[in-house]
Amino acid sequence: MTFEAIALSEKYPKGRISGTLQVINHTLCFIDTNETVSGMPVSEVKITQGGAGNRYIYFTHDQYPGLTFYTDDKAILNIDEIRQNPSLKAHATKIKNNRRGLYAFIFIFFGLIISAFVALFVFRGRIVEHIASLVSPKTEQEMAESLKASAIAGKSIVKDSSINARLTKITTPLVDAVENKDFKFTFTIIKDETLNAFALPGGTVIIHSGLIEKAKSPEEVAGVLAHEISHVTRRHHVRSIIGNLGIWVVLRGLIGDMTGISAEIATVGATLGTLKYSRGFETESDDSGFELLERAKVNPQGMIDFFSTLQKEHGKMEIAEFMSTHPATDNRIENLKSKKQSNTTFIDMGIDFKQFQKDIETYFNNK
Repeated sequence: MTFEAIALSEKYPKGRISGTLQVINHTLCFIDTNETVSGMPVSEVKITQGGAGNRYIYFTHDQYPGLTFYTDDKAILNIDEIRQNPSLKAHATKIKNNRRGLYAFIFIFFGLIISAFVALFVFRGRIVEHIASLVSPKTEQEMAESLKASAIAGKSIVKDSSINARLTKITTPLVDAVENKDFKFTFTIIKDETLNAFALPGGTVIIHSGLIEKAKSPEEVAGVLAHEISHVTRRHHVRSIIGNLGIWVVLRGLIGDMTGISAEIATVGATLGTLKYSRGFETESDDSGFELLERAKVNPQGMIDFFSTLQKEHGKMEIAEFMSTHPATDNRIENLKSKKQSNTTFIDMGIDFKQFQKDIETYFNNK
């Protein structure tokens, strides 16, 4: 058998020369490109391993100091002259085991890397949620300032203290039941006939007058607002941004680079287009909103009733497309209906709702 090899010796130009190795009459012979043959007895060679990644097999002999043969062809360790010599076989076996160990290490290393990426994708939602929880509500509130200015530009706003006081009777039980008190919730009614409401990051909630006009009770309005509050508390705005920024942002979050991530979120998040939520987030807000209503002792049937109203109205109304956060569907309504309601005694909102609706209509008609 012949093996591609290199010989090292001072007798060669530049100290090395290419050639081949083969065993002839129990001698390890190196035949260079000039067909000059150099050799050393196989039985007394010393076999070592070296080079980058222990890639090469080196052969030396005490009787030929300064002469070294080496090859990267590991098959040379399987020749009969080496396998049948106990001492050489032991060295060859050790070298083979070293290679196997290296391969095993590489396999395990890359296996761990691949497993980490697989886990990152499988648990990405939970990881993103954890990273979002590390973003301070203050950062979100700062984003909301510019978002609110854009959202209400050119709209009439209710500034009547009597109307806002009655709105507060609907919102206060919900806000009081929010577990994270770092969020600062504010509620603003604007003139807009579309049946809609939307939450901005940090706790700013905008309510369209059309929503209140179509509702049949304060509990229905509370049901919608509980859904919107849940978008805030479940950090849907920030989670959407982090998810859209890509896997490297998620990795940065895992190693604790929250300063840089917060800056990116603040930049990307200050646009109305980022207020669209996934279907999963909508369902999550339905579920969390339902729980919030029960904690606030507000009848959650109002949420179900309003989504049914929304479903009926959907075909004949124009919903604000850029931030329509409640595309009511049979599945969502059935999901809410399937929830087991507690035996809690629900509170009375304490407002004349029809008069509330009439006062809002009168307010905007006089504008």
